[in-house]
Amino acid sequence: MDTRGIIDSRRCDDRVGRVGRVGHVRPVRLFGGGLRLAALLTALFVATPLLAGDLTPQEQRGKQIYMDGTSPRGEKIGAYVGESLTEVPGSVATCASCHGPDGRGRPEAGVIPSDVTWDYLFKPYGHTHPQGRNHPAFTVETLKESIVFGRDPAGNTIEASMPIYLMSDEDLDDLVAYMRKLETDYDPGLSGGELRIGTLLPTRGQMAVIGQGILEVLAAFVDDLNARGGIHQRHLRLIEFPYDNTQGTPLAEATRLVAEGDVFALLSPVVIGADAEIGKLAESERVPVIGPLTLASPDPYSLNDFTFYLFAGLAEQVRGLVDFAAGDLALAGARIAVLAADDRSRGLASAITAQCEAHGCSAEIVPAVAERLAAARPDAVFYLGSGDLRALLEKADEIGWRPYVLLPGAYVSEELFDLPAGFHKRVYLSYPTVPADQTSAALAEFRSLLEARGFAERHRASQISALVAARILAEGLKAAGRDLSRAKLLLALEKLYEFETGLTPAITYGANRRIGALGTYVVTLDLESRDFTPVGGWIVPR
Repeated sequence: MDTRGIIDSRRCDDRVGRVGRVGHVRPVRLFGGGLRLAALLTALFVATPLLAGDLTPQEQRGKQIYMDGTSPRGEKIGAYVGESLTEVPGSVATCASCHGPDGRGRPEAGVIPSDVTWDYLFKPYGHTHPQGRNHPAFTVETLKESIVFGRDPAGNTIEASMPIYLMSDEDLDDLVAYMRKLETDYDPGLSGGELRIGTLLPTRGQMAVIGQGILEVLAAFVDDLNARGGIHQRHLRLIEFPYDNTQGTPLAEATRLVAEGDVFALLSPVVIGADAEIGKLAESERVPVIGPLTLASPDPYSLNDFTFYLFAGLAEQVRGLVDFAAGDLALAGARIAVLAADDRSRGLASAITAQCEAHGCSAEIVPAVAERLAAARPDAVFYLGSGDLRALLEKADEIGWRPYVLLPGAYVSEELFDLPAGFHKRVYLSYPTVPADQTSAALAEFRSLLEARGFAERHRASQISALVAARILAEGLKAAGRDLSRAKLLLALEKLYEFETGLTPAITYGANRRIGALGTYVVTLDLESRDFTPVGGWIVPR
């Protein structure tokens, strides 16, 4: 969600107010003289009994082998696949990729992998497979033989779709030790009656308004959901980790939350400034992140599995603006100046120039120097927050040069409404969502949810994003079923198609898609009414 252009300018107290609601745990804040978070977490959880999924060091090593196909000891693990027994690294053909993190099998490309949970493998009456292969129950030794030789307990050759593995005896022992725990190795934050969901929220300055608003929406949603019985007899518990956004990015707190917070997923965390790093953290720790609030989302074709964005980031928005300009403004083949200065804007400038090439446009990255631009007189100017746009356009207006001006909505400012009259409806902005997406019924439900718990509407855009993310999570949890795991949640979310929120564009995910609303709206600046007018409809970048 792009927030830079819509952050509420109201001043607020540096401290986010406390929310004492059912299902919400609030660690002490980390600024001032407060307790250290680690100490507080120890106090909170010291009396909590160990879950069935807690692992011994040997089982933890075995889990790495099962999940990643790599040896904790640094030994080689190789996999031999297919009829030709082609050798590949074990990390390419992991146990979990076919049998699933829970060991129950994950159908793929017409192949249905076997259930490899301990109770199933060792059931006393043996096994009959769909292909007609029969064998008695496994023993520990025959299980090891099936892994390294591809033979079942009756000596039959296992189907070629099942790789055989080369690994040390020690790694093999670790793997088998972990397989005993597959059925009871609950993901973090998950127990029989509770599901712990974490979030990261800023606490200082203007961003505190956003943090407070998101916290209240999520707390209200969880409270309401639990009052109606939770999901599959589990109640949700919201764990908030605050961070001082004036002291750096939320990466350190995100790392601590994942390591110490015992949470199943992250919901609507504010990750501005650490987008890519927190995405990598989610991938390495296999923790789902639903609806992060951010200025950017990565290239939609190179996303990790675990982060589900609501909206396209700035790069996709400027690409959509180029498509709009080439079509609706007939600028295909035109000359476009891209005003970029810092590293982030230069990254966006690269996306613009690449998209322009697809339309035959000539795009040049230039500094915001009025004299140089006036001499070149490009047909359009892409503004990426570099220089004084108002001063530039005032000079342009003096000499009768009135280019189209294009910019992401994240860069909007009040001064735009004071531009020269000659730029009436010549300024175009992109937004991932617009007020027209919000139905009256959904808005009434949003307000009612807050008012019923004495909360206020503080920053509508971010609060709505948080509510939508919470609904998406709830929908995924329902579809994943009572036998929940992170892997099953990911699969359930991947099947979400045209999910109508009533507050945003419809949300669709897929196996290779982690941006729910992969497109942008374009609005034009109406200087007479001092308002924005939608144009062009919903644009999905080429």
